[in-house]
Amino acid sequence: MLPNPKQKNLPKELKSSLDEAIREYSDIKYLSTDPIIFAHGYKDAKDKEIISLFSALYAYGNVKAIKQFLTPLFENLGPHPYDSIDREDSYFEDCIRKMGYYRFQTKEDNRNFLRAIAKLIHKFKPSNRDMDSGILEGYFLDSENRFDPIPGIARFQETLQNEVISLNKTNKIASGLKFLIGEPNSVSAKKRICLFLRWMVRSQFPDFAIYKIIRANELPFPLDVHIQRLIKILGISERKTFGMKEAIDVRNFFKNLNPEDPLLYDFYLTRIGMIQKCKGVKIESICSGCKIRKVCKIGSATGN
Repeated sequence: MLPNPKQKNLPKELKSSLDEAIREYSDIKYLSTDPIIFAHGYKDAKDKEIISLFSALYAYGNVKAIKQFLTPLFENLGPHPYDSIDREDSYFEDCIRKMGYYRFQTKEDNRNFLRAIAKLIHKFKPSNRDMDSGILEGYFLDSENRFDPIPGIARFQETLQNEVISLNKTNKIASGLKFLIGEPNSVSAKKRICLFLRWMVRSQFPDFAIYKIIRANELPFPLDVHIQRLIKILGISERKTFGMKEAIDVRNFFKNLNPEDPLLYDFYLTRIGMIQKCKGVKIESICSGCKIRKVCKIGSATGN
C-alpha cells in the first residue's frame, strides 16, 4: 500500500492537510453526524461500551434510519443499559417487547441479538476482570492476552454467532444476524467491528479508551465508503475492493503520519465525506472548501 509515485511528498503534505481538518472538526457539535453520539450520552464505561457495540454494528444505511432505530431502543433500555441487560430487568423486558425490525434484521433477529449480548455479559464476574476495563475486550484476545486483528475479530464474531445459535438450539444463524455480526472467516474489511474497536481503544477525541490491552496502533482502519473513496483520490490506493488486508495496509500507511495512533485520522476524514459531501470527483462547489484539497488528485489545481 504505497502513495502514488507522482506524489512523493504525500505523507508530509497530507499530515499538514489533515491537521487542518482536525482543527476544523474537533468540535463536539460534529458528533451529531456520527453514531458515536449515542455513547457520548452516558457516563459509565460499561454503558458506553454496550451502547457503542449496538451503535457500531447497526451503523449501516443512512444516518436518519440508524437514529430512528437506535434512539427508541436505547430509551427502552433505561438510564443504565449495562445493568438493564445484565439483570434482564423490566427495562430489558420492555425493550425486548418493543423491539422493531431494522433493514435486514427482523424483530426476532434483534431480540435474539440483545439476548445474546446478555449471555456474554453474564459470563463476566468482577473477580474475573479489571472492573475499570472493558467487558468484551477479552473476546478479541488470544490465550496469551494478545491482540492480532484478523483472528481476534474473527474470534469475537464466532463468539457472538455461537451465543445466538445456542438461543435457538439450531446449527444455523438467521441471515439478518449473519449480516449484523459478519462472517468470522470472511476476508472482508469488517468495518463496523473495526469502528467499534476504534471507539473502545483510542484515548483522544472522540473515542473512549475503555479497552486497556489492545493498542491503538494495532487496530485495522475502518474502511467505510467515505474512507475508501478518499484513499483513492489521495493516491494511497488504486484498489477497487477492500478487505481486512487492505484495512491493515491503510493502518500501516497512516503509521507514517502517526506511529502510535494511526486511526487518529479516521473521524476527520469521514467528516470530509459526510459533511463536505466529497463525491470522489471534482465539483468546485464541494472542493473549494475542502481541507485536503491541496493533496487531492482530483480536487487540487493540478488534479485531473
